[in-house]
Amino acid sequence: GNFAMAASSTYTQTAGTLALQSSKGAHATIRLDNFLRKTDAGYQHAEEATQGSHFVRKMATYGQVRPSVSFMSEPRAARPHKDNALMEMSRLPPPWMDPRGEAKEGTYQIPEPSKVPDDTFLTLYRNQSLMLPSERYKEHLYMKEAKKQYDKDKEAISMYRKRVTALERQNPNGIVGVDGPLHPGTRLYAERQMHLLGAADKKAQHEEGRFNNLAERFVSDDATACRLPMDRARSSGPRSRDLGIQRKCVEPELHPQRFQGTHDRLFPNHLPTWDPQRARALRAKEVRGICHNIINGAENELTYNIAK
Repeated sequence: GNFAMAASSTYTQTAGTLALQSSKGAHATIRLDNFLRKTDAGYQHAEEATQGSHFVRKMATYGQVRPSVSFMSEPRAARPHKDNALMEMSRLPPPWMDPRGEAKEGTYQIPEPSKVPDDTFLTLYRNQSLMLPSERYKEHLYMKEAKKQYDKDKEAISMYRKRVTALERQNPNGIVGVDGPLHPGTRLYAERQMHLLGAADKKAQHEEGRFNNLAERFVSDDATACRLPMDRARSSGPRSRDLGIQRKCVEPELHPQRFQGTHDRLFPNHLPTWDPQRARALRAKEVRGICHNIINGAENELTYNIAK
């Protein structure tokens, strides 16, 4: 009896073991999906499969509830947001392509063609001048050698372009630990590096303009945002700054008359004097510069004297 109980406990299989055994030989992704659907409640469908000849559209609710248990079981504090993690797209290569100061950096190079193909021998094909057979033969030998050199130089340029194109297509982000667009002084990825630098400058200008625009949009006065103390007697700054209303240029230097009391307004300390030049200018504007009476033609000139 004890041996039978031990044998039954040995051969007891869980749902995960059954799921893995049923999908033996399948792809690893299919086995993992089958295992999670049989063991994890967050991956199990909440609706039972309906049988029949008609299709019934239902909402896919996994985990018996919506949102699922796997979404609600972990708080946000468990995975804090890192400072170096940016929620934006980038054109830069992955971090493992960055230069690390290894000795093999810059060792792979594609030699450029040494010279440009010389096609001056083509003018000799149109040479119709009178020549001796020996001279014509020498010219023929020269054109033959020049044509071979021309084809060789063109083949070198073509192979160089093919190798560069193959490198850019197979390794667009660079060669790990050897060369890449982020390596200073690179020659293989000089064009890509120039594009990345231009994109970085354009992004920096956009971010600076965006920062200034957002700063202008979010700026607010302390009085408007009610960030000043309510006690007016102890509040610093000009008068009415502690009120939660819009202030329209209430400055003592620009508008001193707004800060005068009733006594100062009725009994001013400064008595303005009469300015004859200002009076003459004001009257000239009133009469529009006319020095005679328009009715009788008499002269209407006035004297501006100050009584002493």
